[in-house]
Amino acid sequence: MNSMGTLRNRLIEQYAPLTEKFVKEIDNLNISGIPAPHIPIMGKNYEFAKYKMAFIGMETYGWEDIKKFLDTARKDYSKAVTLMESTINDLEHLGWRKNDHATFWGFVFKFIAKFYKVEYDDLVAKKAYPELLTSFVWGNTNAVERYCVTAQRECVDYKTWELVKKASICFDSINNIVKSVHPKLFFVLNSSVDKDYIQNDDAVRALDIPVENKKNVMKFTIDEKRKIAYYYLRDDDVHIFSMPHPTWMGLYSGFGIDSYVDIVVDLIHQYNIWNCLPENHEDWKGDTLPIDKSSISFKRAFLADLAGSLIKNNLVMSGKELQLIFNMNNILTSYGCSYSEDGGRGIHKLITQVWSFFYYEMPMN
Repeated sequence: MNSMGTLRNRLIEQYAPLTEKFVKEIDNLNISGIPAPHIPIMGKNYEFAKYKMAFIGMETYGWEDIKKFLDTARKDYSKAVTLMESTINDLEHLGWRKNDHATFWGFVFKFIAKFYKVEYDDLVAKKAYPELLTSFVWGNTNAVERYCVTAQRECVDYKTWELVKKASICFDSINNIVKSVHPKLFFVLNSSVDKDYIQNDDAVRALDIPVENKKNVMKFTIDEKRKIAYYYLRDDDVHIFSMPHPTWMGLYSGFGIDSYVDIVVDLIHQYNIWNCLPENHEDWKGDTLPIDKSSISFKRAFLADLAGSLIKNNLVMSGKELQLIFNMNNILTSYGCSYSEDGGRGIHKLITQVWSFFYYEMPMN
């Protein structure tokens, strides 16, 4: 099975339904002057990276025109999800840092240079390592910017912005990124909202249960003065460093961005997040491409092979038995959950979808 594009497809599968929901909720509003929602962007080399990381900021400061986003989404929700991926893949983000001592991108690029042991100037000025600059995921804790950032300046009605903001909340969870492209390590650079964003259980969020009371989440403060906290999501094997925005790091912390970069690189080694760390920039790439067992493409291929084998040997299998196989092998639903054990309802829906794909949708040679 060819795994090329697997994670990109998973990102689309996760965010296309959310995009559809968002578009339908704001369809009758006068949204002129409000930037489009920021949907996490996966660099084109993330799929191949040995060290899968995501850098999560607070919000954009002006983003794609929402009318263009909506026009694209109404034609194809999948294309709306990936509408802005060229900003990373074409290295546009190199022009956004403005300075190196108090910006989000200043922190990201300084960390990458330190982690992969390359010269900072070679990375950002000479663009000597484009593979490193496109090997991560970029997201924001606020898909839609605060009112004061752009909408107020554009004289947008506050109640209209509020409705758009409410509709965008579906994007604002780390869970969406974990389910789809599963970074091993997150940097959440917005400590003012980290509890809401990091709490990776929608039911628990709805009940307003503190994230530290969840049995599958470990949290502790690493450095109180620097406001660095660490989370470990046991169910997902995901590590998170929650820190202030780099503007605060650089201008108000008294320590500077370089100090934060040095600390987290040491912590990555100390917490053994990866068994071995890169010796040089050539170590960025994994030995093999990942196979995403939870992707619809894998499930289609697996069920086709299984069905062929059952027919050949005159055997049968129940949906309940298939559900057990999936759960035993951590093959998850499109929502990132195990298949229901209560009658196997989720697995029967999958079987119907796969049958429909091969019978109606798959192109004939």
